[in-house]
Amino acid sequence: MTHRIGEPRGHRAMLRLFALLLVFATAALSGCDQAALFDSLIPKEEAQQAQGFVAKLAAHDFAAIEAAMVPEFQSAELPAQLEAMARIMPAGAPKAVRTVGSNTVKTPDVTTYNFLLEYEYPDAWLMATVVLERREDKLFLKGIHFAPRGQSLEAENHFSLDGKGWLHYVVLACAVAVPLFIVYALVLCVRTKFPRRKWLWVLFVAVGLVQFHFNWSSGDLQVQPVAFQLLGAGFFKSGPVAPWMFTVSIPVGAIVFLLRRRQLRLEAAGAAPAAVAADPGPRPN
Repeated sequence: MTHRIGEPRGHRAMLRLFALLLVFATAALSGCDQAALFDSLIPKEEAQQAQGFVAKLAAHDFAAIEAAMVPEFQSAELPAQLEAMARIMPAGAPKAVRTVGSNTVKTPDVTTYNFLLEYEYPDAWLMATVVLERREDKLFLKGIHFAPRGQSLEAENHFSLDGKGWLHYVVLACAVAVPLFIVYALVLCVRTKFPRRKWLWVLFVAVGLVQFHFNWSSGDLQVQPVAFQLLGAGFFKSGPVAPWMFTVSIPVGAIVFLLRRRQLRLEAAGAAPAAVAADPGPRPN
């Protein structure tokens, strides 16, 4: 009968560490209710003011908009510019108004609010970007920009394979294959005997290095050279109607471990007799 002193305890510790890594990865992917979180971060009073300025522009109340404009943007050409913007807006009242983007930048003297508003009309969509500034507790209008759209942002940015190119399929395949490859290497790493520092190898195998960020809607690809990612891939949305972002990393640790696994097993096998010889056990009386 063969006894392996201490091995089950080490394996249990490695399996617990592996389970914790999987729990953290699952929590990161599942996230929380994005819509509720996004809504809680929107400055409500300022968002209502932004919608009010758009409503004044639609009603051709240019005097109210001029009075609220930051002093440096008030000029003789402003009424004509506001008139041209009002002509862009679809006729009639919108069916729905939704804040789909919000950003706040604070400095010691000025707080700037950027809002992206989505207006749904019976036969059209309109995106309005409204910039507000709070100076000495007074709120000013800094800018308004309109962009007609053919559909809602939610419909535009929903996940779909229709009309996608080869890069989309490559990214999607890597987003699935890289975590499976890392999990495979992790299982082998946990089951492999090591002469020392096994937990370092587990951590090294569990993460991917260098991140590739891919915008599923636009197809833009960006590289972040200095980065590490648990299980080597992930996906997220920065808001309820934002585009899906995929992140994929290179499984350097998993590749290195699989290349060195045979050597590590040989080192572990060679270290076992030496350990036995160094500790011969109790001597007979």
